[in-house]
Amino acid sequence: MKLLPPILIFLLISVLSACATPPQPGNYHERISSTRLGTDSFIVSSSRTSADDQIIDLALLRSAEITLQNGFNYFIVINTDASSAIDTDTAENEFIFHNGLRLQRADPGSTNTIVCFKDKPAGVAYVALFVKASLRAKYGLDQSANSI
Repeated sequence: MKLLPPILIFLLISVLSACATPPQPGNYHERISSTRLGTDSFIVSSSRTSADDQIIDLALLRSAEITLQNGFNYFIVINTDASSAIDTDTAENEFIFHNGLRLQRADPGSTNTIVCFKDKPAGVAYVALFVKASLRAKYGLDQSANSI
């Protein structure tokens, strides 16, 4: 049996290990897209769908940046799973009325539907400037106001 040359083995291992490398926070904005749904709502979606904390954090960071770039100060993540029934045991503070709609708050994920506000809405909302600053610090990203 013929053995593979060492250089071929090295190249094969290099290619396979590159595929296993986790995403780097520094280029997150290239992997997270956003789509405007309305004047104050967006879908922010990572190209990687995962429950990985880093991916969720970076999608949340991008949500905060989009909030600020569009002149808003606060945002909430809402439940958009049309197939899920609203739980009757859900606490009332997990809902918000906005533009005549009853929206259910949700935990952030790799894809977030966000609704943005200039003034703090009733209940729990993310403070976009705080989220941006804390997650940029957590991942050692540039804190300047000009960064994406």
